[in-house]
Amino acid sequence: MDALSVLMSKIDLIEPVAEVEVCRDPDDDKFISCAIDARAYYIVSGDKDLLDIGEFEGIEMITAADFCSRFLL
Repeated sequence: MDALSVLMSKIDLIEPVAEVEVCRDPDDDKFISCAIDARAYYIVSGDKDLLDIGEFEGIEMITAADFCSRFLL
């Protein structure tokens, strides 16, 4: 099984439901909505507009470096 097949076997598709308007860049709201629907704990991003929110409905916006320092080291 190739890497893509392994990844695809682990994916759960979810129907989009949440619609938020919280980010100063409206194009970024879709990422927060998706995270809500997926019941995510984190949005890992380098986007300043998302990072400046910090946390929304229990979802923390963090950089890749912060994520790696918390969970990989």
